[in-house]
Amino acid sequence: MIVITVVDAHTTDRNHAVMFKTKLITTAATILLFVSATGASAQAFGIEKGTPIENLEVVREISEFEFSVIVPKPHSEFESYTVFAAPEVGVCQVIGIGKDHDNDRYGSSVKSAFADLSSALTGIYGASKNYDFIKNGALWDGPEEWVMALRQNERHLATFWTEDQQSELPEGLEGVSLSVSALSSDLAYILLGYEFDNMDECIRIRDNQDQGGL
Repeated sequence: MIVITVVDAHTTDRNHAVMFKTKLITTAATILLFVSATGASAQAFGIEKGTPIENLEVVREISEFEFSVIVPKPHSEFESYTVFAAPEVGVCQVIGIGKDHDNDRYGSSVKSAFADLSSALTGIYGASKNYDFIKNGALWDGPEEWVMALRQNERHLATFWTEDQQSELPEGLEGVSLSVSALSSDLAYILLGYEFDNMDECIRIRDNQDQGGL
């Protein structure tokens, strides 16, 4: 089971981030923009596992453990990036938050971008688990309601690369997740998350600190 902490920078005025959590079940030029699977250490968008937060260009401190940053190797599909990090262990997670695909109620644009990214990531990590379904009895089940169904949590589109799926992950990388979310009936975006194998330690440190304040 991989826990992905996502900071969603898409809000009405786009000046305030909304933080939420979700538990996830578990071509060469394009590939180079993602994670190097052949390097000695895991990295995402050019950020290596365990990088001290003071070594990154921080745009904004979202919380004591979460930061909006400028990444060394950005990708054109993503407009902002966040990291989860603890002082004792450094970066343990990197999230790319995608640009808006608006006027896209059928989901054509965001689905095309998702497919391109999924193909590139499969070229790096191999086997994956894909979820592409709409819930039984969904109210928003028409083709023109594809994005609205996402918004109402009736439809899901996501792919995960993990050890359980026998993906070819570099040492130190626990899992990769690619998913689509929506803000309205015709506006969707993509999230790409990388979780390192020090994530449990980051969560332990945060939880211990939280308990200390009770």
